[in-house]
Amino acid sequence: MVDVRQISRRFGDTLAVDDATLSVRRGDFLTILGPSGCGKTTLLRMIAGFLEPSGGHILIDGKPMDDVPAHRRSIGMVFQKLALFPHMTAAQNVAYPLKMRRFERGEIAARVDRFLKLVRLDGLGSRRPHELSGGQQQRVAIARALSFSPDLLLLDEPLSALDKKLREEMQLEFRRIQQELGVTTINVTHDQREALVMSDQIVVMDAGRIEQDAAPEDVYQNPSTGFVARFLGMTSVFSGIVVSQTDAGPTIRVGDREMHGRAGCAFKPDDTVECALRAEQIRILEAGDDGCDTQVVATVEQRIFEGDRVVYQVRVPALADATLYAFDHDPLQHRRHGVNSTITIGWNAADLFAFPVEPAT
Repeated sequence: MVDVRQISRRFGDTLAVDDATLSVRRGDFLTILGPSGCGKTTLLRMIAGFLEPSGGHILIDGKPMDDVPAHRRSIGMVFQKLALFPHMTAAQNVAYPLKMRRFERGEIAARVDRFLKLVRLDGLGSRRPHELSGGQQQRVAIARALSFSPDLLLLDEPLSALDKKLREEMQLEFRRIQQELGVTTINVTHDQREALVMSDQIVVMDAGRIEQDAAPEDVYQNPSTGFVARFLGMTSVFSGIVVSQTDAGPTIRVGDREMHGRAGCAFKPDDTVECALRAEQIRILEAGDDGCDTQVVATVEQRIFEGDRVVYQVRVPALADATLYAFDHDPLQHRRHGVNSTITIGWNAADLFAFPVEPAT
C-alpha cells in the first residue's frame, strides 16, 4: 500500500532523514519508533505531503506522490495536538472533512453516526470538545480522520499527552478500530509499549536512519543493532572482548569471566564488543539453582518496587563492576533482597547479545 524508496530530507546542513526505505502492506499497522529528533515525524510528514523530500520517492497504492499535494492524497491524520474545532460539536467535527469533500447531506449524517458508534461515542455527538474527557476527544479525532474512508491513516503521537492508564486503554482502542476497518495505518511514537502493542510491523529509527524493520516480536527478541537493543526494554549494556567465535556464537571476556552469547555478525579474537542483557532475562538465583549458562555474584545497589514487579540494580565485581538490572515479577512470593545484600544472578547464552561497538556521534 505504501512504498518509501530511499527518502531523504535536509534542513540546511542537517540531514533529518537519511536514505529511508520501507513498505507497508495493505491493512497493516506500522509504527515508526525512535527517540525525539530521530527523524520519524519528518518521515511521516513527507508521506502525508506536508514536506517535500530532498531525495527519493513515495508511492501510495502504486501511484507516485512526487507531484501530489497533501490535500489530494487520500489520507486521514490524527495529530498530537488534536486540532478539534472548539466551537463545533463532536458530530460537526466528524462531519467537517465530509463537507469539504462535498458528500451528500444524507451520507454525511449516516457516516457521522456510524463513526461515532465505531469509537463508542454514540449519544455524545452534541457535546463540544471542552465537554469531553481527554480520551473522548481522542475518539472524536479518530472518527474525524476515518469518516471519509481514507486509503491511509497517519498518527503523529496522538496519545503522548494522555496519562499512563488512559494511554494504554487508547492503544487497545486504536488497534481495535484499525483491525475492524482494515485501514492501512502508520503511527509515530517514542513509546516502546505502544509500538509493541499496536503494530504488525515496527521501524526503529535513530539519527535519521532506519536501524531495523521487522515484526514486533523480532525487533524485541532479535535486535539488529546495539541501539535497538538499548532502546527497547530495560537493557544492561557493558563492554567485552571476543575470545573466539563458533557457529553457535562468540565467547566474550568481561572482567574476570568468559561467557557465551549470540551475535548477528562474525567477530575476530580481540574485537571489542557491546554486550546487552534484558532485565527480564536475568534470573535471581537461590541456592542450588543451576539452570543458567552464566552465574555471577552481585551486590544490590537499588531495589525499586513498581507494584507488579521489583527492579533490582546490581553491581557485578567479576564483570569489571558492570551495573545490571534484573526484574522480579512475583515480588509477593519471592524473598526480598535489600540494598547492599549479596545475591547470585544468572542468564543463558541466548540472552546475551553481542554487537559491534558503534562509533560515537
